[in-house]
Amino acid sequence: MEAIMTRSVQEGEQEKTCTEIVSQVLSKSSTFLRNVGLQQPVAAVKTISPQMQEIQAQLEAEKEESAGLRHKLQRLEDQALESEAKAKKQDEEIEILKKATADTHKLIRQMISFGQSQVTHQTTP
Repeated sequence: MEAIMTRSVQEGEQEKTCTEIVSQVLSKSSTFLRNVGLQQPVAAVKTISPQMQEIQAQLEAEKEESAGLRHKLQRLEDQALESEAKAKKQDEEIEILKKATADTHKLIRQMISFGQSQVTHQTTP
């Protein structure tokens, strides 16, 4: 490595980086570069067994089912929040109506009371 580093750069040739020199010196079968993250691992051609394919298919199916259930849960949570908001609004409206009804009853009682007092004043000479 030192010999390559100290070698003079010829005209038209770029100076090699330390990484390039190490890559050149180490053999292709060496795992050093892969272990330090400077070289991508060689893709090994492997056949996947039928059992492994079945397990992968099951995993994918479970992932899809899980995503569907999460979506359904989110939709139900949104509906629950919406229902709670509607119920709260209805409770507020009911309280307003109760107050209005009480006010109306009070007004009717006052009118009846006033009407009765008018009748008693007119009948007494």
